[in-house]
Amino acid sequence: MELAVQKLAIVNFFVIGLSHIIQPRAWARFFIDIREKGATGSFIIAFIHFPLGALIVAFHNVWHGLPMILTFIGYALVLKSLVYFIFPEHGLKSLSRVSLEKSWEFVAGGAFSIGLSGLLTLMLIL
Repeated sequence: MELAVQKLAIVNFFVIGLSHIIQPRAWARFFIDIREKGATGSFIIAFIHFPLGALIVAFHNVWHGLPMILTFIGYALVLKSLVYFIFPEHGLKSLSRVSLEKSWEFVAGGAFSIGLSGLLTLMLIL
């Protein structure tokens, strides 16, 4: 099951990362639109991140070597979701940083995501 979760994460991080690089302004607009929904928007962000995080935590609980990176990411996604669910005002504060002028930040995030996908792929090969 750990291998399946790792493959799912590889696909997820690659596709989302590539989209961030190719469509940064659309991502900025998406988060701006979500922010305008108030506390509901914070919940939407939590619902987006929670499923992958919960899946990783439940089925990829590895605490040794490089695979531990994915486990940390899973716990981080669950923790982020918890914060956005329990403290929506904090989630909205984070969303307030997003603007069309700073949409280039999504390119940087996308590059990181694709790099993470590459690292997870490399771990499969080695």
